[in-house]
Amino acid sequence: MNFVGIDRAKNVISNQTTIFEATMASSAPRKSPAGSRLLIIDGPTADRLVSVEEAIALAEIALRRTSDGTAHQDIRRTLDLQGEAGRCLSMMYGSVEDIAHFGAKVQSVAPLNFERGLPSHQGGVLLFERETGRPVALVNASAVTGMRTPAASAVATRTLSREDACELALLGYGEQAERHIETLGAIRALSRVRVWGRDFAKAKAFAEKNRRGGLDVVAFDTARDAVDGADIVCTVTSAQFPVLKGEWLSPGTHVNAVGASVAALQEIDLDCVKRSSIWVDYMPMAMTQASDIFEPLSRGIIDQSLVIGEIGSALNGSIRGRNNHREITLYRSLGVPAQDIVFANFIYQKAVDLGLGTEVSL
Repeated sequence: MNFVGIDRAKNVISNQTTIFEATMASSAPRKSPAGSRLLIIDGPTADRLVSVEEAIALAEIALRRTSDGTAHQDIRRTLDLQGEAGRCLSMMYGSVEDIAHFGAKVQSVAPLNFERGLPSHQGGVLLFERETGRPVALVNASAVTGMRTPAASAVATRTLSREDACELALLGYGEQAERHIETLGAIRALSRVRVWGRDFAKAKAFAEKNRRGGLDVVAFDTARDAVDGADIVCTVTSAQFPVLKGEWLSPGTHVNAVGASVAALQEIDLDCVKRSSIWVDYMPMAMTQASDIFEPLSRGIIDQSLVIGEIGSALNGSIRGRNNHREITLYRSLGVPAQDIVFANFIYQKAVDLGLGTEVSL
């Protein structure tokens, strides 16, 4: 695992953002398979095509464009399915100006799949040519979701956390927890990672697996102990009820609330919301699917002033970021179509350039 210094990370991300904005600004792909053929890009191939630094740059582009109006998108549409809370069929669709392909991500969500050894989110991102409407690619959605979620957390953490933040607490020990260690380590010089999960034995196994490259990873048997004294806290669970209490947070902590992507799930309690200044990825989504925010707002329990705005607006300079060293900041992540479209476009174009993927006839 490569943990770069803060200044170096800033330079890398700044340079990468410039490169990828130029790359993605073409109105047509550099080359594409001819005829009515679809390029299938599987998960392992997609993962190989995007580095951590590239993922962070792409996430920043998508979040900026979400907030400046150049991304045209709608909220996530879901069909609830029988079974555990949060089980659903989900669709997100969007288009980003000056990027070659628009599209939609369709996937199933099965929160208990971690226990089955399967991804909780499975499906595909389907891309279409802007001019003709021809479908050109189907990209594995688990790979896209797996890389763009921690990348967006990294962008928010770089923007909102203290620059000296170095202790990371993870509530959850699944795939997203592991990806968050690597991705957040690219923008903050992590000295220790604290991890908690419902099964302490699994939390210890996770800690042992990720204790490499000089990084200290420690399992805790209570969430409170894991959070106590942490600078950055990430909730990466599929919890129906809160696993993070606001009373545990130290002044100056930054929180990435990541796992609850539909209103039926909730990882953070009311005290966490009340103690925090809140940024979201996409306001229409937050006001319909972040029940930990919109429910207390609608009932008048919290004031609208706590919700500062979209993280992309903070990146673009139209709203503020962190106010001071003691402020508790919260990034409420839901995932937005623009992220999936930007990532899938990049993966598709790179696959075409390298001759990767499998073509099928429609």
